Amino acid sequence: MILYDILLIVVVLVGALLLYILAGIARKYVSSKWRAFYCLPAVLGMIFLGVEGFEISLFGAYLGAILLMTGFIKDDVKVRRIACVGAFVLTLITIPVCMFNKGYRSVDYVQDFKDGVDMMKEHYILTEHKGVDFDALYEKYLPMFEEANKNHDPVANYIAWCCFCAETNDGHNYFMAKDQDDMEEAYRRACGNDYGLSLMKLADGSIVAVNVEDNEFFKAAGIQNGTVITSWDGRDILEVARESLIFKMTTYADKDNEDFEVAIYAAGVGGDSVKITYLDTAGVEKELELSKMGDYYDRVEETREILLQGVATGHMMWEEVSEEAVALRIKMMQYDSEASKTENYSAMQQQIREKAAEYQAAGKTHLILDLRSNGGGSGQMVKAIASLFALPGEYYYCSDGLWDDKAEGYVKDADGNYVPGKEHYFQGENVWNGPITLLVNQNSASASDHLTMVMQGMENVTVMGFTEPNGSGQGLNGIHLESGDLSFSSALMMHKNGEIYIDSGMDRESGNQIDVVIPFDAEAVRVLFDEDEDYVLQKCLEYYQK
Repeated sequence: MILYDILLIVVVLVGALLLYILAGIARKYVSSKWRAFYCLPAVLGMIFLGVEGFEISLFGAYLGAILLMTGFIKDDVKVRRIACVGAFVLTLITIPVCMFNKGYRSVDYVQDFKDGVDMMKEHYILTEHKGVDFDALYEKYLPMFEEANKNHDPVANYIAWCCFCAETNDGHNYFMAKDQDDMEEAYRRACGNDYGLSLMKLADGSIVAVNVEDNEFFKAAGIQNGTVITSWDGRDILEVARESLIFKMTTYADKDNEDFEVAIYAAGVGGDSVKITYLDTAGVEKELELSKMGDYYDRVEETREILLQGVATGHMMWEEVSEEAVALRIKMMQYDSEASKTENYSAMQQQIREKAAEYQAAGKTHLILDLRSNGGGSGQMVKAIASLFALPGEYYYCSDGLWDDKAEGYVKDADGNYVPGKEHYFQGENVWNGPITLLVNQNSASASDHLTMVMQGMENVTVMGFTEPNGSGQGLNGIHLESGDLSFSSALMMHKNGEIYIDSGMDRESGNQIDVVIPFDAEAVRVLFDEDEDYVLQKCLEYYQK
């Protein structure tokens, strides 16, 4: 659209110069053909206006094009030249107006929001399952989009979309702004201030400092990783966390995963300083004032990276992690470009067969499939991996929802429940003769949620981690909006009995379970934040040694 704006400005500026010269020539050779040239910029302007739409910042150029038509109406050299000068000046002024006006060609965020919500109301498949009231959410968040529109603020628009999507409790519902910098700035704005530490809730319910700044101030106060923090600015820490903007922007499909991570957000809430109470090494409660050190965003990112770490290898890479165990790191459910195009994972399967045989010949007995922070990908790759490690026999993968081509939607029964359609199965090959562990975390989503679902019931498989996987398993679709892309669950996946596959309902308990929950305790804090070691992997190896 900006190209047409440039063309309009060029047409009027060049037209004004040429028509200024033409004014003298037309005086000598009086003809209606010469006079018609004074209408040409206005005609072209109308065409550009029809293509690109009206823009208030270009009002000077619009007015300039109209002013040139004076030469068609008034056959006077002086009048025509005055009109040309006026048109030139008005259009020239338009250039800095467009350059420095924040509202120039700004996106209508309110219309974008309406279009996105309308699309979700029509095609989001978990509306009833999750109890989402789109009309109520529209009314709730409309003021945020109106404010973003008023201020021409793409960062505020992104924040509003994140808050809206988070209320659906579906990890597949998210918004991607066109500008990555806007998204980072949104999180920086939402995270708040850095006071030198993060917070996490232990398995016993206490809240402790983690990722504490290594400086003399905290050392003198006796605050270190694992110090119990009892209040934040005189308030309950979890209440503070849930009122923070960054928490409201973050989607948790499963409430257990929210409970695990929520405390981290409280540590960014406050002004230039905050007061905390904490327990010193003798168990005595003390008070301390913390001063703002900068943005909390970087500390949050670092803290979450420590919590969510996986085996330090590349995607689909193997690593010997003990005398008995080997780990295969699966960072995403994608293999290579060819497999992505054809959905044929035979080459990947053959590579895994060969590596599995090689490590078993070398005496390895325990296989770890590390799915931590695997964001998903291909369902066909899920079946390809599951079939390799499943014991011999037939295994159920999932059922599609029954689709009605005429109605262009999924079929529901008399009670309003979706009806299962085609069932999908795979055959087990058992390429690993020994125990298999799946390591997961709250960011193991979508296709890695699927792999967890199909393998968690196998007798040779144990699922372990601090938390369950994400809990978002339906197929994904979306809509391209002017300000970015809105994605949401739109392809139905079910169990044989008609229950929704994986995704939590109004109880926010996903269908994925975990066999061994690793307690996040004082030992975990010490190993993760003081020793910089992979605690989950350590506990996994200890579990099998016992």
